[in-house]
Amino acid sequence: MQRCVARVFPLFLLGLAACTSPGKGKIAWTGATVITAEGSVIQDAVLIVAGGHVEALGPAAEVSVPRGAEVRDAAGQWIVPGLIDTHVHAERWTLGGFLAYGVTSVRDMGGIQDSVIFLRDDVVSGNANGPRLYVSGAMVDGAPAGWPGATTVRTATDARRAVGNRVLIGATQVKAYTKLDRRLLEPLVEEAKSLEMAVAVHLGLVDALTAARLGVRSIEHLSGIPEAALANPTALRAAHAEFFRGWNAAERAWSQLDSARLQQVATELAGAGVAIVPTLALHDAWGHLNDSAYVRALDVSAMPTGAVNAWNVPDLIRRAGIAPADYAAFQRGRPLQDLFVRLFHRAGGLVVAGSDSPNQLLPPGSSLHRELRFLVGAGLTPEQALMSVTRDAARLLDADSIGVLRVGAVADFVVLRADPRADIANLGTIVEVVAAGYPNDPAALKPGS
Repeated sequence: MQRCVARVFPLFLLGLAACTSPGKGKIAWTGATVITAEGSVIQDAVLIVAGGHVEALGPAAEVSVPRGAEVRDAAGQWIVPGLIDTHVHAERWTLGGFLAYGVTSVRDMGGIQDSVIFLRDDVVSGNANGPRLYVSGAMVDGAPAGWPGATTVRTATDARRAVGNRVLIGATQVKAYTKLDRRLLEPLVEEAKSLEMAVAVHLGLVDALTAARLGVRSIEHLSGIPEAALANPTALRAAHAEFFRGWNAAERAWSQLDSARLQQVATELAGAGVAIVPTLALHDAWGHLNDSAYVRALDVSAMPTGAVNAWNVPDLIRRAGIAPADYAAFQRGRPLQDLFVRLFHRAGGLVVAGSDSPNQLLPPGSSLHRELRFLVGAGLTPEQALMSVTRDAARLLDADSIGVLRVGAVADFVVLRADPRADIANLGTIVEVVAAGYPNDPAALKPGS
């Protein structure tokens, strides 16, 4: 009897294995055109996701769908890597808005440190549905700090200690702010280099060329460019003693810049290997804070009503000290900002998309799409703009498993109705957003759905 059972049991196991579906728990998207962001486009593709990663990807003639897998027919559609917004100030309410617009990763550029760490960890643990966060922790600023919750440093030792703190909280980068002069920025960058951590800067007291020579990884908001391009930046540098006074002075200065000097600055910055996150949508919005039609035209469909009301644009105008005549000056500077982006990109510089959401007039998600349209208006092709928000954004983060689609990569991607390389606005034709392998209906992520 025992011999009989011993012979039958292996046959039973073999039959059980044959009945098990090899595709159980897997999802296959079929028929789409996949833009991998690695230089290839796959027609009539099969993309198989398992365990939150891309298990297989290739033409239907080469990749078969395993029996038992869930199949999603994407024929006639386009699939691109998940979008990466490289300049945000994330809050819990923003998560759904980012995802609704295909943003599956964000680089948080400073806020209340404990809150953003909790938010990052909640997304990682699955307690919150949202894009993964690459955090900076609190900004690092000189005294008096220009942002609530910023870490104030007064000495080189303070600056080095601030970098060490970011390492302890698992930050991806250090965010240095406007009131750091060279005396403080230099030791901060040196410490960051020794700990293999990137430094992103919103400059004020240091010009862009000096910051690039010190070794910063990225320059945010085109800050420090007017200071580097002006023949005498003394007055502009002095204005940065107060945040809004410095910001407004820099915005006005753009209209006074010489194109030949901008070319020199762009070429040197590109040669230094520094990236720029221009946030053109922010600059454009700043020139239209008093324009009610501009405000009404913004896509705030992914924002709770309370968050829209909290913008309080009239109060911002009052606090920022913007005079009626300033708006014309701000708007005159916009073409020069576009010119600089174009010159820098043509010189081989890395241009990366970021929105500064959810600051005033910068709705999460939709503002990144506006930023991409501005980048195309500045001279990038639609395909180059797409790379700026996928592959190149991942390069800035030193992340090799996002921003691209290949076997083994994180399954972050967006299913579209139209080709974004033909028109960057087609990135808005979203059918589905897949984050870490989980499909999301964009409409369901918006308030009131």
